[in-house]
Amino acid sequence: MNIVLFSGGVDSTLVAYLLKLRGEKFLAVTVDSEYVSRREVEFAKRIAKLVGFKHEIVRVNPTPEFLRNDPLRCYHCKRNMLKTILEKFGKVKIFDGTNKDDLKDYRPGLKANEEFGVISPLKCFSKDEVREMARRLGLPNWNKPSNSCLATRILGKITPEKLEMVEKAEEFLHTLGFEVVRVRHEFGNARIELGKDEIARAFEIRERILKKLKEFGFRRVSLDLEGY
Repeated sequence: MNIVLFSGGVDSTLVAYLLKLRGEKFLAVTVDSEYVSRREVEFAKRIAKLVGFKHEIVRVNPTPEFLRNDPLRCYHCKRNMLKTILEKFGKVKIFDGTNKDDLKDYRPGLKANEEFGVISPLKCFSKDEVREMARRLGLPNWNKPSNSCLATRILGKITPEKLEMVEKAEEFLHTLGFEVVRVRHEFGNARIELGKDEIARAFEIRERILKKLKEFGFRRVSLDLEGY
């Protein structure tokens, strides 16, 4: 059996769709955990249904190594994720959507990919090339903004409470119509990063944003003027 690590983003969707075009049997697997927002899980469900992938949600529990939030956090996370999938499905081939641009960044999770023999069909293509292929194939999420897990927003030790605060804050900003959203949890304070073209609007409704994020437990709220 083939497994595609399926986040609902353009990369993993393209990998799954190419397997579908080749007539390969596969299961799109989306990880569900405290560090994955409900918005992203539900989006993955919708895309899988829309494009016609066989889809399953797999629960992955964070490890103590991951919660320490050290420089190898992503390695611990990916290793735990892959181990959980293999324990559930047995001997399978695992595909993911790693692209050429990912290889240029510091991504400790790629080491876990190597250890578990994960296949990355898009590693010779840039993100822009991936988006263009997805657009030409008519994939509905070809221009979906990139996202990362909630743990990337947290400075210091990761806790369920911090993850929940970040998720609530980001979901609130999304409901206000902001598309590119990151809320950084920095020792009890929130630092908001938005798309550069959305910063001005945030100033217009800053009192509303401030009130809500303080309700979620943040002590102070700031807006990063550089944007995301």
